[in-house]
Amino acid sequence: MKLLMTFMICTIGWANVLRVNVAAPAYTFEEDRLVVCGAAYRNPIGAPALPCRVVTIALPPGAIVEAADFHGVWREVGEVFVPPSEPSLPLSYGTAVEELLEQFRWANELYYHSSQIYPASYGSIISTGGLRKYTLVTVACNHFAYNTIAGMLYCSENITVDIYYTLPPPSSNRTIYWNGLNDDVTFDAIAKDLIYNWNDAQVWYHTDEPNRANGYYIIVPTALQGAVDALVQHRQNQGYDVEIVTKEYIDANVSGIDIQARLRNFLRANVADIEYVLLVGFSTDMPWRNLVPFNNDPNSPYNHPDYSPIPSDLYYAELTDPDSVSWNSDGDSYYGEVYTENFQPMGEDDPDYHADVHLGRIPFSDQNTIEDICAKTIAFDTDNDVGYKTASLLTGAIYYYANENSTGNARRDGAEYCEQLLIDSVLPRASAVTLYEKGGLDPCTLSCTDSLTRSNHVVYWQNKGIMYEAHHGNVPLYARKLWAWDDGDLIPEDPEITWPTSFYITDVYLLDNDHPSTCFLRSCLCGKPEETSLGAMLLYRGGSSVISSSRISWGSLADPGGIPYHFYNRLIQDTVASGGIIGIAYDVARNDFMGNTGFWLPAYHYNLFGDPALRQFGQFVGIAENEIEAPRFVLSVFPNPSRGKIRCSLHSDQERSIDFDVYDVSGRLVRSIRSDASYGHSVYVDISLPSGVYFLICNNGANDFQEKIVITE
Repeated sequence: MKLLMTFMICTIGWANVLRVNVAAPAYTFEEDRLVVCGAAYRNPIGAPALPCRVVTIALPPGAIVEAADFHGVWREVGEVFVPPSEPSLPLSYGTAVEELLEQFRWANELYYHSSQIYPASYGSIISTGGLRKYTLVTVACNHFAYNTIAGMLYCSENITVDIYYTLPPPSSNRTIYWNGLNDDVTFDAIAKDLIYNWNDAQVWYHTDEPNRANGYYIIVPTALQGAVDALVQHRQNQGYDVEIVTKEYIDANVSGIDIQARLRNFLRANVADIEYVLLVGFSTDMPWRNLVPFNNDPNSPYNHPDYSPIPSDLYYAELTDPDSVSWNSDGDSYYGEVYTENFQPMGEDDPDYHADVHLGRIPFSDQNTIEDICAKTIAFDTDNDVGYKTASLLTGAIYYYANENSTGNARRDGAEYCEQLLIDSVLPRASAVTLYEKGGLDPCTLSCTDSLTRSNHVVYWQNKGIMYEAHHGNVPLYARKLWAWDDGDLIPEDPEITWPTSFYITDVYLLDNDHPSTCFLRSCLCGKPEETSLGAMLLYRGGSSVISSSRISWGSLADPGGIPYHFYNRLIQDTVASGGIIGIAYDVARNDFMGNTGFWLPAYHYNLFGDPALRQFGQFVGIAENEIEAPRFVLSVFPNPSRGKIRCSLHSDQERSIDFDVYDVSGRLVRSIRSDASYGHSVYVDISLPSGVYFLICNNGANDFQEKIVITE
């Protein structure tokens, strides 16, 4: 396979244009409004809020994108009103919000008094990079256009994308990097879920020698190696190839301009062997990379350290290109620049948001604390109580009251984000507890289990496998926003607003640590790494894993539920790509959010505290014999038990290839096999696994069929 790939790189350099046709999303009209399902919204502040279609396209291995052309024909489809795009806002009211709302008003005037059709082009490149062995380019296709003066909507039913690319020389570092991943199938489930031209990708990336990375790497200061012994043994017992690597070894033996670069270069050099990475140590012992989202401005336009720079572990998880090509492509040592000061997507760097390894961290340097976290991680990973693990506590405070401080802004209530998880059946309502704001003036109108108070938080948190909060936050707490009184003008104003604490860092000692929660803290600063934050303490007491924000959190009206919604959806409901693993679910959720919005700040400021390989129950997670409910008459396996070779027969009147996935009893995917034999035929599969009980899942492209198999010695 490596010879074939090298041959391709050497011989198809002339074939440097890839053409992809992208159909418009389905749309309808409700009165004078355009309604589009499943579209993305990536418009500048104040511009017409037009939907677009974002697709991620695979290119031949190692291809370098030079340019892209977008072709279409906009035709009139009718007069409608397309409202302006409201700005993404920080979830902490202040001068930044007021500045953004003022920018919105100014831009709105500009766009809606112009006779120019918006947008001016049929599409644009969002990002280039890769997903392990897959070379990717993500593009936005502008199927819709709008004349604000005439109120006329235009649509191009198809957009043709021509991507111009070159292939690197066979001896280049880029080719060597991709050759090292030729046979890798570790992220194939994610790739299949993500890549628009999957049929092309299967041809370019076909391998006769599939290899799934089984590496679980723990990077830890030398003095703390012994603190993770129990977790090492647990993951080894599950079949992972656990490698403990000290920070000191990397610092002394890997090149790079600083320790952050050396850590990332070490992971890049070993990516073919790695699926999961766990960083251990407080920020002074296990450093973060601070990202600067706005060009040449480490303090951001708001000149406040709570906004920027942003400590982010995405820097360590996304490994496709060296820093000089991606995170610091302009060479100014401001990493991750993606915006101008006006939030225009003309950044000076070229980062990618598709993680190539699943990464989390234990943000402590105390041996006893790390040992306690590892013990709790193991207990959660092996807990089979579905009722506990799917029970949730959802708590939502008010972010902004309508017309707060006479700004004219719309109301935003965190309860609505919580409620959407229940409305869409992402989380089961029957086992959910909801706490919403019922105090003060203009309280939340949604029904809930109880009112939002600090005492209710502690009381209802017990025995919940999932916890999600949407509040205003700071390092040690998150708080309610309460319009306590009014001076008679019916406008909520700063002097009239109070901030009762909803949960404080010391409250973690009141939680049931034997039944910890998978936590997503949407509040600002709860994961600030330079201090012992609420997010870190929840990992120690009350949480099995915690996703929290290292700086001020942001929200986007283009995707109101944000990364938290996608995370729980991928973890609990739609688990085909994630397998119900927390680190995978988070990385796929970030892809989902970025595909909908292209809004980088949440991709930077949310980070995972905890073991990225940790399991949560989902559709095909923690597979147990009594959970398999697929129609068994479709799939037959013989012999069973077997000493390794089995014959599978999947009967259907369709002619399609068959994908086989083999899981062990812990729910870990241990083998992926693709057969080109069509349905109705017997397929011989050499399982080649140690003796034990496994579960075979066959996929026909639409449905999964399952069978328990037993391998004997």
